[in-house]
Amino acid sequence: MSQKLHLDYAEFYITNLCNFNCTGCNRFNNYAFGGTQKWDDYADDYKKWAEILDLDRWTILGGEPMTNPTYLDWLKNIIDLWPTAEGSFLSNGHFLSKHNKELYDIIQSTRGRVKFNIGLHNINRSQQMLEVVESWLQGPVDIERVPKDLKKLPNFEENWRDSYENIRDSSWPDCDSVDDWHLLPESIKKECRDFFQFSPEQIAEQRKGWHLIDRNGVEVIIQMEDYFHQGALKKTSAENIGLHNSDPIQAHTICHSKTCHHFDKGKLYKCGQASVFKEFDQQFNLDISDQDRQLINSYQPADPTQDWETLQTFIGNIDQPIPQCKFCPDHYETNQIFAEHGKKIKLVKKV
Repeated sequence: MSQKLHLDYAEFYITNLCNFNCTGCNRFNNYAFGGTQKWDDYADDYKKWAEILDLDRWTILGGEPMTNPTYLDWLKNIIDLWPTAEGSFLSNGHFLSKHNKELYDIIQSTRGRVKFNIGLHNINRSQQMLEVVESWLQGPVDIERVPKDLKKLPNFEENWRDSYENIRDSSWPDCDSVDDWHLLPESIKKECRDFFQFSPEQIAEQRKGWHLIDRNGVEVIIQMEDYFHQGALKKTSAENIGLHNSDPIQAHTICHSKTCHHFDKGKLYKCGQASVFKEFDQQFNLDISDQDRQLINSYQPADPTQDWETLQTFIGNIDQPIPQCKFCPDHYETNQIFAEHGKKIKLVKKV
C-alpha cells in the first residue's frame, strides 16, 4: 500500500497484571485484575496494522510488561514491524536483573532507537533501582540527572504550589511558581531549606530522574513517578466501586492520557482507560447504571480489517473527546504514593 495512515505515538498494552499496588493507577492494575496477552494470539493483527499505519514513537507497557511471559516476543516484533520508529519499554523495574541478557541484546541491536524506561512509583526505591540498572548495563556507565529543567517534571507546577502553601506562614508572600523563588526574602528561603527541605535545589535532588548510557549505547531512563492523581475508579460504598460522572469535555481537557492512544488485543483505542473499562467491569461488576454500562460496551475501537475510510476517520478524530470521557475525573487531586510489591486490592469478582 503506497499511502499509509499516521500516528505520532501509540502504546502497546500487553497485560493487566502488575506486581505493584499504585493507588490511582489509571489502568486499574493495583487491583487483582487478571488477563495477559500472548504475542502469537495477536501477531496477525499487528502485521496488518504495520502495513497500513506509520508510527513515529511507541511504548510497550501494562500492567507490568515483564509479567507477560512473551514480553520479549512483543518487543522483538514491534521493533521489526516499525523499523524506523523510536521505542520504549516501560517497566517498574522490579524484575530487571543482570541476567536479562536477551532483553539487553534486543535493545542494543536497535542502536539507540529503543530505550528501557523505568517508572519509579516509590521514592525509597531510587538507590536500589540505580544499582540494579548499573549491574544490567555494561560499564562504564555515564549517568546524568533529568530533566534539566525542573518545570518539565510531571505535575511540577501544581506540586510546587501545594507544597509551598502547606508550609507557608501567613506573613509570607505568594510563591506560585519556582520562578518566584528568587523574589522571596533570604530569611524565608533559609527557613524553607532548613526546616522543610523545600527549595529548587532540594526538590531537584529528590524529584529528578536519571539517564544512564553504557559503552554499547544502551540507554535507560529512570523517572520519578511517585505522584499520582485519582483515576476513573471511585468508591461508591464500602464494598462497591464505580466510575466518575464528569463533564466529558472538561475531563478530556485536563486528561494526561488524551494522546496516549492504545493498542490492546490487536485493536486501536483512543486511550488506555477506554481499552480496559469493559474488561474490568466484566471481572468485577462495577457499581454503575445500566445506561453507563451500555456506554462502556458501545465503544468501538479501530480494527485493522476495517475499510480505509473508516480507519482514516477514526484516526483523524482520535485526539477528540469521546462520550466515555465522562467516566474520568474532571479535576485532579494529586498525592504522593509509596507503591509496594504485592498487596493487591481485591474485589469480589462478578459471578
